[in-house]
Amino acid sequence: MKRLFFVFLFCLLLPATSATAVAEMETVQQLNLNPPRIVVSNRPTRLMLIDGPPATVDIPVTQLEFVVNTDWYVFRDKAADVWYILDGDHWISNNMLSSGDWISTDKLPQDFMTLQFNSDWAQVAEALPLRESVTQPLPITISYEPTELIIVDGEMRSEPVGPAGLQYVSNTESDLFLFDGRYYYLAAGRWFTTKDVNRMWYPVKSLPSAFSEIPQDHVRARVLAAVPGTEAAKKAVVEAAVPQLTEIATGSSGEIQVPWFGPPSFVAIGGTDLQRGENTPFQVLRHNNFYYLCHEGAWYSSSKVEGPWRAASKIPESVYTIPATDPAFNVTFVKLGSFDDSTGRAAYVSTSGYYSRYYNGSYMVYGTGWYYPGYYNSSVYWRYPHTYGYYGPWGAHWPYYHHRSETYETNLKEKDWRWDLEGGKRRVYDYAPRNYVGGTYVMPESDTHKAGGKE
Repeated sequence: MKRLFFVFLFCLLLPATSATAVAEMETVQQLNLNPPRIVVSNRPTRLMLIDGPPATVDIPVTQLEFVVNTDWYVFRDKAADVWYILDGDHWISNNMLSSGDWISTDKLPQDFMTLQFNSDWAQVAEALPLRESVTQPLPITISYEPTELIIVDGEMRSEPVGPAGLQYVSNTESDLFLFDGRYYYLAAGRWFTTKDVNRMWYPVKSLPSAFSEIPQDHVRARVLAAVPGTEAAKKAVVEAAVPQLTEIATGSSGEIQVPWFGPPSFVAIGGTDLQRGENTPFQVLRHNNFYYLCHEGAWYSSSKVEGPWRAASKIPESVYTIPATDPAFNVTFVKLGSFDDSTGRAAYVSTSGYYSRYYNGSYMVYGTGWYYPGYYNSSVYWRYPHTYGYYGPWGAHWPYYHHRSETYETNLKEKDWRWDLEGGKRRVYDYAPRNYVGGTYVMPESDTHKAGGKE
């Protein structure tokens, strides 16, 4: 039975250990600092994130297909070439899957009635029969790439923050500031800047010192955790430095069953002598024809790809050379603490990087900044953690702990959507952080997708 321990003593000694923790925290050098797509809207709108170009799958015995690589309920009626979205308990439609205004509809193709009596489409059934919407649907920004949405209530209004000339945009919930003719925006712990919010954004190389003078009781004081040198930033580093220990039995762990979709297949991890399982959501690595599984903060090994899995007494050194461009990068932050045959226990130490929280040399950021497209084939789809498109509180000190986006919310890093396309089922995939199949992904030039793959 596995046990997870938090080193509370470290937190109790926080004032005395703060400087030491900041000094000893490992700086991650390979983080991607380039900004995501940043969309600013002066009216209420929603963000629909689609994990790459829409992947559509036919729903059996109907003329309907649905988009599997998004958390929205998006359908297309192939007979009429019309798109439908389940918007809460109402339906909206459009002739194209594109950003902008969608219209409420009081008619659906008859094939939706088939889904009404299919237990795999409970949300659809709950929205039938059709209800009349009393309000116009809000516009939707549809994006196939990492995107941040800033919603401003009308024209921007700014108010002063502190004595150094810094201002914040007061009619938005986003962390948007104005200083010396430039806008500054905080997303996933990273600062981006521009002179015109509707044009190109750039990473901030040196944040103006005026940000450190934001009062601690200010409505935007949460950003102090991402301002170099502030007490809030130091405290976030200290909290991230607290190791987490996972203890497991050294014997066989028959309870772990690694799912493979098709015969196990592996791809090389660039710059290493490792290979990664590509058609499993588990993080399985192959090294010298031996297999290693990193699962829930612990390492397992096996001489056979199907197991059985045992606590690993040794982890290949090359594991710790996996680059940040690879979605398996987070396993480099899980190390063997102790392995004791006499007690039958093994302990593994994981640090904040395993949970996608990284130290950039000045403060903590969320995510590597690299985009890992989800895995999709003819039978399954799953998504990997995204750096952008999320917002929400990180305890009392850091704003990017819980995964919350315009489109969905999950409280655990290791919970993700999985679509079982056989029979149109979809369930929560409750496994460890994902790895990506590999390959080249080209960002689309347009966010307008016409049925049949035409732009």
